[in-house]
This record gives sequence, C-alpha cells and structure tokens, in this order.
Amino acid sequence: MPKLHELQEARAAAVAAMRALSDKAETEKRDLTAAEDTEFATFKTTLADLDKKIGRAQTLADAERSAPAIVHGRVGDGQFEERARDFSVVKCIRSTLPSHEGGNIDIGFEREISSEVARRSGRQYEGFAVPDQYFHVEKRTLLVGSSAADLIPNPHRADLFIDMLRAKLVCATLGATYLDGLVGTPIDIPRQTGSGTAQWVAEDGSLSETDAAFDDVNLAPKTVGSVTSFSRRTMLNASPSIEAIVRADLASTIANAIDSKAMTGTGSSNTPTGITSAGATAGGGGAVLTYAEVLAYPTLIDAANALGGSLGWAINPHVAKVLRSTLVASSTDSRMIMEGPNQLVGYPAQTTTALAGNPTGPVAGTIIFGNWADLLIASWAGGLDILVNPFETTAYLKGRILVRAMKDVDVAVRHAESFVFQTDITV
Repeated sequence: MPKLHELQEARAAAVAAMRALSDKAETEKRDLTAAEDTEFATFKTTLADLDKKIGRAQTLADAERSAPAIVHGRVGDGQFEERARDFSVVKCIRSTLPSHEGGNIDIGFEREISSEVARRSGRQYEGFAVPDQYFHVEKRTLLVGSSAADLIPNPHRADLFIDMLRAKLVCATLGATYLDGLVGTPIDIPRQTGSGTAQWVAEDGSLSETDAAFDDVNLAPKTVGSVTSFSRRTMLNASPSIEAIVRADLASTIANAIDSKAMTGTGSSNTPTGITSAGATAGGGGAVLTYAEVLAYPTLIDAANALGGSLGWAINPHVAKVLRSTLVASSTDSRMIMEGPNQLVGYPAQTTTALAGNPTGPVAGTIIFGNWADLLIASWAGGLDILVNPFETTAYLKGRILVRAMKDVDVAVRHAESFVFQTDITV
C-alpha cells in the first residue's frame, strides 16, 4: 500500500490536472470538449479513489501513533509464533555436551525453529537462533539471581523460590513503539519536517511556491549481550527448572538494558541514543520542583504541537517521593503535587530505578514526560543469538557451562519535541 504522503501527492497532482483542464476552457471561453470531459471524469474517479485510500492510510497512521507498545514484524498465520514458545534453550545447551554427560538428546524441534528464525532474518547465527516468542511466555518477566547454588537443597522448597530484584520496565507500559524483526541496515524512516505555507493574496494575485521539507530517522543495529554460566549438575537436577531460570535471566538482563538506554542512552560506547540525548527539551524547573513547573512539562509539548498519542511520566522513585510530599501551595492548599502512586497532573506515571536518583549518593533525580508512542525501539533478525561454550578454560575446569546471549537493537525518537526531561532534581 502506498504511503500517506505518496497518496496525498498523487491527489494533489490529480487536482492540478483537473484545474488545468478547467482553466484552459475558461481562457478560451468555451466548454470542455468531449475528450476533455472524458479526461476530467477520469480524474474525478481517480480523486474519489485516492480520497478513500487517504482516509484508510490516515486512520492507520493515527492508530499506529496512539497504540501502546506496538510490535511490528509478525507474518504468517501465527502457528510458528505459537510453536516457538516451546523452544528449549537448555536442550540446545545439553546437546553440546558429550553423550556420557547427558548430551545425547533429540533437538530436532529446536533445530527446525532455529533454522526458521535464521531464514526469516536472512542472517547467519554463530550459535542457536532463539525466537523472540521464547521470552514472551509471561507478560511479566520472572526475575532470578545469577547463582544456582541454593537451587538443590534438601529439603528443597521450589514453590518458595525467591526472585532477584530488578528495575521496573516502563517503556512498553507507557506506550513505546516496538519495531520487531527488521532486516537490513541501516533502516531509514522518512519524516516530514516542514510544510508549504498558506498565503493570502489580493484578487488576481499570484501565490508563491513553497515546498514541504523531509528528512530521515535512521536506525542502525547496536549489539547488547550478556554472558552467564551454571554448573552441569544444576542443569541436570535443579528445581525449579533451570529452563525457567535461564529464560527469565536472559530476558530480564537484555530487556532491562534496552529499557534503560531507550531513556538515557548517550549514543557513545556502542549504546543507542535515548530520549535525554536525542534533542528532547530540557525542563526549566528548579532543583525542587513546584506545581507550576510540573505543569510546564505538558505545556511545552502542547506548544510544540506534540501533545497526543501515549502521554505519560517516567520518574525515579525518589523523585516521586519528593513530589508526593510537596504541597501544591504551601500556604493555602493541603494537596500534594503527586497525589497517587501512578498519576501526575492527570497523566499516567511509572517509577523506575533505570532513571538516576539516590539521596545517599547523593545523585540528582531524573524525570521524563512525553508522547511515548514517538519512542521507537527496533530489533533486528527477530530473535536472540545464543551460543554455548562448555570448553572455555575456567568453565571447563569447574564443570560449568558458559552461555552468551546477544541481540541487535536501536532506539530513535520520531520528534524530539515530544519529550521534556530534567536530570538535576534534588532527592
């Protein structure tokens, strides 16, 4: 389907052609000829068809812009996605071991899924190609520690397994747009940066030509990875299943890294450029925010014509504490600036330690407000690349299995004007 701006350009061309036919007949003080009348009717039909397509394209664009956590890239009837959830990383890992150590197992299903992921992505993986659906079994990722030493006690209470604490993932909750399964690099997304200008002219006056301006939002993969290891005995005997722990730990480690850099990545040291370094507006509030300064955040975005889509706040927990203990007006009002845990001045709010702020550091606090649908989080190849190495020197001597996970991602902001942030709040 043609893009919205292409349809609009085609419509403008059709209107211009119809105007040319009409003006020619008026200049020659006559009616349209039969041929001209037929051509005019053809353009009229084309115009009606383009209006329908433009309406559909506009509706689709509005829906994509406002829908939270949009994930692009699914193809087919969904059967592959359903089957991919049964993929087993542990079986792949065990298959690399000698047969006398439990390595003689059937991984035909895993090889089939891995081959399909590689085929869809058009790239070669160094190890096993793990589908993204492997990590989408639960809506909230299970969190675990890195040590498996306490997984096999006697008696063993697997039902009381204690998860590790990690930063809350907030980008998806606030409505970031996810582009999944990209192929090729770099990816260029066209963006309009300027439009023609309306002009008022006197009778029989001439309009001056003004052109729209365009540029590209560029996405190029940055690799994020993690290396962990666990013992052979743990893999064979652990309860809860080491499969669940591997799944949770890999998913959480990579997801937390992406979520953090989507907000605060500097673009240096191979990291993506997040919101705070992408040209977003720096809030002008003081170190201790007042009610008026908090209200200025949505006002700045509204003044930039960017107030729409998925609006919300990402806040360091210590900043939230300050806002929940600061009066709207100290002398005349008993209301606090932030009256509830999940809302600030009428917009959804999410707290996360992925944003800086620590009173014992001391580290100043960070707060971000914006249209999160304009935050693009892209991933390539449609899967996580996992490579098992049971023969690395240190791991081999200890009888451990070393596992490396890597994923190619990038972050971009559609419009820098869609976000306002501040990083120097006293907590």
